[in-house]
Amino acid sequence: MLIQQSWMSSRRFSRHFVHLSQDHNLFYLIRQLTTQAKPDPIPVKSRYRQRFLWAVALLSGVYGLDYGFNASSITRSIRAVRVLSIVGIDLAINFKEGNDINALHARVADRVYNLINDNGGVYIKMGQAIAMNGAVLPPIIQAKFAKLFDKAPQDEWSEIEQVFGRDFDKSPDDIFEYIDHDAIASASIGQVHKAKLRTGEWVAVKIQHPKIRKQLEWDLGTYRAVMYFYDWYFELPVYFTVDYTCNRLKSETNFLNEAGNAENMRAALKTNSMFNDSVYIPKVYDEFTSEHVLTAEWIDGTSLSDRAGLEQQKFSKSRIMDIMVNLFSAQIFSFGVVHCDPHPGNQIIRMHNGKLQLVLIDHGLYIYMNPKFRQQYCELWKAMFTVNDTVIKDVAQSWGIGTPELFASATMLRPYKGKRPQGKGSSEADMKEDFEMQSRMKDAFRKFITDTTKMPLELMFLGRNMRIVQSCNQMMGSPVNRIKILAHWASRSLTTIPDMTFRQRAGAWKNHILFTLVVALSDVGFWVMRLRQLIPGLSDKGFEDELEQQVRSVMKNKFGLEVSQDAFQS
Repeated sequence: MLIQQSWMSSRRFSRHFVHLSQDHNLFYLIRQLTTQAKPDPIPVKSRYRQRFLWAVALLSGVYGLDYGFNASSITRSIRAVRVLSIVGIDLAINFKEGNDINALHARVADRVYNLINDNGGVYIKMGQAIAMNGAVLPPIIQAKFAKLFDKAPQDEWSEIEQVFGRDFDKSPDDIFEYIDHDAIASASIGQVHKAKLRTGEWVAVKIQHPKIRKQLEWDLGTYRAVMYFYDWYFELPVYFTVDYTCNRLKSETNFLNEAGNAENMRAALKTNSMFNDSVYIPKVYDEFTSEHVLTAEWIDGTSLSDRAGLEQQKFSKSRIMDIMVNLFSAQIFSFGVVHCDPHPGNQIIRMHNGKLQLVLIDHGLYIYMNPKFRQQYCELWKAMFTVNDTVIKDVAQSWGIGTPELFASATMLRPYKGKRPQGKGSSEADMKEDFEMQSRMKDAFRKFITDTTKMPLELMFLGRNMRIVQSCNQMMGSPVNRIKILAHWASRSLTTIPDMTFRQRAGAWKNHILFTLVVALSDVGFWVMRLRQLIPGLSDKGFEDELEQQVRSVMKNKFGLEVSQDAFQS
């Protein structure tokens, strides 16, 4: 009995012990906690608010990193894609008969122009590259792009010191006896400071904007993507020019290339005594020049863009333009080394040893013509002057160009423009005319380039050179017969082709002499226009104005289009 009671008590104790052990067992407690009811879910609005705040924080962090370490390259690219996507959608939806095409193009012009100015830097150069193909741009967009110019805010001096530290392991104050910390000019690629070497020479120091190094690849990548889209969507053959254009822009941002171009031009000028005293290339100091810094001889003079200063100095306009047109004609037809940015700001006029001299600066944008292409270009110009349709057609076809007459006209002249002056009302008939005109322009451009693999891309930059030279002559009142000078250099250069037999060279000289006599007849018309211009009250139009008017008439009669009066000055 006692044993049985004892056994029963021990059994109850064991059950109680097991029960207590279960209550205090860690795993048992965890199981109880996990099986309890979950808390109330977060309200939907609070959840969205949290996600929004996280997104804002993430974007702010990315923006901050992009701004601080990547020169806002991603931000600039996103802005470009956004704006150009809007432009593409707007064109796709609204470019159709019955809509106000002028209003559409005005919106496009404003958006693209504002994008270029907002992003600045290489975007200005890319905008100018697009402007060089302005023949297919509508009139309103042409006028807007003509306002593109190089300007940029100055960099802080601390940033300039960083550029010198990376390239020379010294500060600019250590290198120069004196350097002005304020730039005398600032453009899209770099800014210029006046300085004095420790040897006593005054120099111009061109320093690349530090952000360009980080932005360049992003900017060119965006440009490439946009041109691909426009080529694909609008079926306009433009993408084939991208690699060439991008390579030119990359070359322009490497100041060692610019120094090399300047030296090559100096060497080319020495081959013709005509330019010994009339043209000067400033000396480059190699020991103070790097990929991002260029140090060149300082030149005092009057910029060609300073018309009031030229008038004050009483420089001869005809002498200035005679030197200028001969200089760039020699580059194109004789040297094959061509400065492709000869706008007035890159030319300085001064008196040197009692003679007027043109100083050519800013040698970043150059092309080098191979001998075969240069010979064909000479033959083309000579044929255009003598109206030799067979030669023009043969050269055009060898370059993959399907409309020889249009090509011959465009080679010497300006982009197309609408038939109506800006500001005319937008009646239903006018809007229909605008649509049909723009459609004809695009069709003409598609027919113009039949084989993109054959077309020499140097033509884009040669066209830029000639447009700027023509504009300078027109600005000065057309004091020289530009066409005659160009044609003379083209014909003369055909007599210097290497590896010609004696008979071939003699024949070339004979043709050149006969051609010179024919060209001289063109001076009759030029001097008639010049005399009428010089006699008060007769006419204020110069030879370039008359030539432009004649070409507009030809383009209108043959192609239903007109040549723009507003040249691209960029």
